[in-house]
Amino acid sequence: MSSPISPTSPRSLRSPSSPRPLGSLGSLKPVRKLALTLAAITAASMALAGCGGGGQTQSGTGSSKPHRGGTLVVGDESQPLSGLDPILAQAFDAKRMAAQFYEGLLSLGPDGSTLKPALAASWKQATPTRYEFTLRSGVTFHDGQAVKASDVAFSLKRIADPTVHSPYAALYRFKDVTAPSADKVVVTLAKPQSSLLHLLAQPWSAGIVSEKWVKSQSANDLKTKENGTGPYKLAEFREGSLIKTVRFDGYWDKPKPYIDQIEYRVIPDEATRVQALQSGTVDSIQVALPKNAASLKKRKFTVGDGYDVGAYWLGLNTLDGPLANDKVRQAISLGIDRKQLISIGAQGAGVVSGVIPAGDPVLSGEKTDLPNTQYDPAKAKQLLADSGAGPVKLKLAIRSNRPDKLATAQLIKEQLSKFGVTVDIAQIPFEQLVSNLLSGKWNADMMQLTSSLNADASQYLSLWFEKNGKTTKVDDPELWQRMSDAIAKADSAKDRTRVYQELNQYVAEKAYMLVPYASPTVYDVWSSKLAGFKTEASSTRMFFKDAWIA
Repeated sequence: MSSPISPTSPRSLRSPSSPRPLGSLGSLKPVRKLALTLAAITAASMALAGCGGGGQTQSGTGSSKPHRGGTLVVGDESQPLSGLDPILAQAFDAKRMAAQFYEGLLSLGPDGSTLKPALAASWKQATPTRYEFTLRSGVTFHDGQAVKASDVAFSLKRIADPTVHSPYAALYRFKDVTAPSADKVVVTLAKPQSSLLHLLAQPWSAGIVSEKWVKSQSANDLKTKENGTGPYKLAEFREGSLIKTVRFDGYWDKPKPYIDQIEYRVIPDEATRVQALQSGTVDSIQVALPKNAASLKKRKFTVGDGYDVGAYWLGLNTLDGPLANDKVRQAISLGIDRKQLISIGAQGAGVVSGVIPAGDPVLSGEKTDLPNTQYDPAKAKQLLADSGAGPVKLKLAIRSNRPDKLATAQLIKEQLSKFGVTVDIAQIPFEQLVSNLLSGKWNADMMQLTSSLNADASQYLSLWFEKNGKTTKVDDPELWQRMSDAIAKADSAKDRTRVYQELNQYVAEKAYMLVPYASPTVYDVWSSKLAGFKTEASSTRMFFKDAWIA
């Protein structure tokens, strides 16, 4: 969330510990006017890179110390599509709310990788497949009931229950989860799993729920009700308009949280959210467009750091149609001018990336030169001719309410048309796009989604390439073996960085997915009313609990 990257000179990838500074940008040029001069591109890039702030945390302008009280009003694009159940929270809007209501056994620090105690006061790995957790004493759910080891065992087993349809089920390798005593939980794995602790550290991939409470609720109730251990509890849910939360007085991490009440008002249009912040109707928003963030920064609002975790994914159906041909896929990748897409489509805020976003902590800021990402229209034309595919016509499905994503799609369409590839862009409501993906009925050759920070790097790959998964449109045993080995065999941080870099390389080499760039998913912006707020790479505002009203 820096000047564009030259496709011939890859730069160091940014990790969340090295956030992207925000600068001033002019308005986005109309997509049809693509004949920009190099000087104009360079000037826009320098404007973005030259004015921005850097640190990992930011506060409002208030000088007060942390104290109780007050109401914060937040303007949000949408409410959770999947509801409030944490283990169904795969979309970004659902993760934001799960982070307020629920917690895992562990938590992650602001750097996105450091493991910290949460509901578990301590833990140890007894064997490669056995983990033992000691629960923190005195923790209660929002209904006042004490958290028991049996609740934790139930919560983790529930993730793997095929009848629940959790998107996180495939990421775990549970053999058994037991509660030998009231404060002890033992997780036994069928195979070693290096990703386990990071998965257990996110509210959405391992949120702990009350067994008694969940069993007393219907599936529909779980969409609009909650009973977690997090810093805030639900006070009111108005579908499509408002989620009101209040401070959980029984929260274990005292004296937090400080803010008495947070209201999340639905304001779908970004321009309207910007106006609401400027008028004082709301105190905090998230914006996707760098130009809006830059404009608000000039108006003395605090703008959080941007993290390059939003990969512009173009998932490809490699099982049927033109994209089943390797050379066609590779030609398309080589025919995409990523430098131009970053400069214009992403308003200068982007870096070259693979399926695992450039800003994910697992990549550790290492340089990666990905195959088939260098713009080479001559080679693209030759590959397409060698493929024998003839005229290639593709349908690209994108979400209908994001003009910034449409701008990039239109640029790609024009770039590919220069060497004989026709792209038909279909704008589809987000909920329908997700439904098509999860059902496996894409109704398109290419599908565009934007990643957000996942609990573990394996999850990006699992979404698109899981063996026998409904979303999977590849057939590659070697890829599946590499994915399995990354989870089972890469124990150290250094090993994990290496194997996931290699997986990014492999996917790019095979052109199973096209990723023009990764950029910040959103920028948090807030008024001087909010103090002590810290941003982090997931952008789920999990550190609202540390903030206060100035």
